[in-house]
Amino acid sequence: MTRMKIAKYIPAAAIALVLAGCQSEDDFVSSDYANDPMAVHIRAGIEALQTRVNTAGAGDAWEDGDLISVANTSAGAVTGKNKAVYKYNYNSSAWEPSGAEYMVWADDVNTFEAYYPVVEGKTDSYTQFELPTDQSSNTSTETNYIGRADYMTATEKQSKSDALNLTFSHHLAKVTVTISGYGDQYATQKPTFTAPTFTVPTTPTEVTGKTLTVAGSGTTVTGLFSEDETAEAKHSFTAVLLPGKYATDDTFVLLNIEGGSQLIVKANEQLTTTGLESGKAYTFNVTVGKDGATISSVTVTEWGNGSWTENGTANVTVSLGIQTSTAGLTTDDGGYILAD
Repeated sequence: MTRMKIAKYIPAAAIALVLAGCQSEDDFVSSDYANDPMAVHIRAGIEALQTRVNTAGAGDAWEDGDLISVANTSAGAVTGKNKAVYKYNYNSSAWEPSGAEYMVWADDVNTFEAYYPVVEGKTDSYTQFELPTDQSSNTSTETNYIGRADYMTATEKQSKSDALNLTFSHHLAKVTVTISGYGDQYATQKPTFTAPTFTVPTTPTEVTGKTLTVAGSGTTVTGLFSEDETAEAKHSFTAVLLPGKYATDDTFVLLNIEGGSQLIVKANEQLTTTGLESGKAYTFNVTVGKDGATISSVTVTEWGNGSWTENGTANVTVSLGIQTSTAGLTTDDGGYILAD
């Protein structure tokens, strides 16, 4: 998929046409919702460019079947019609109730709170989120889909209208490590990598109004390995992590090689002082040598600036906030300590 589809409101008069084209129960819209003049219909975007952590396409639109939970927290909200889960229908480019429940407008100004993702069996909410420690899949139907780590919320105050407009903001940090080159020793054969192991920041940074934890009180996350099948083998490794700082000499990420070997990337000065910040995206370019991986540059942008490929890596150069580390490298147990 190379084009972006924008969510839109379909008025009740057009619902019959939508239903006529439905082929499964997943596409069914209840007649109560379709015909209720007070039903809340939803338009939902993701910041300025609708950037997701990872999708089956260009990474700039919602996935078919994505679920968001929305609640009307107004004093005048109608009991029993004040919260619901909505599912994105790619075929109709619309958000629809995932079941029989849907929200209705209250009198005067309504206040709404919403969060993504909604995952069966989890107790996440608008105010709390538990980071999954296995993010090694880019398939949205898998339990270890990396998109399930992309915690976002939206808040909106709005009087009754044709649709509720929600804009979601990222609260965690997206980290991508990309191989930019190899040492001479890999001229004839490149190493075979597997899913990487990212370390969660030692000291998490508080996000106002949110309680962020790690599943099982874990300290590491299995990230997504995106293979570059060309001869250059410039693979990338991605994870969503809590915002926070690392301690001196902390391991930032282990680039795992098939057979059990690992390349150690240590936390550099940026990660120990500024740390990973909420709502930002990081790209670490590394050169792989015999005994370690050396970071050649770090690009920091607001999560939502620039384009992202289906493998979770930047496909355009973004000049905002570029920070580069090329000197001050020292070896340590087969890896490298990185310093600005």
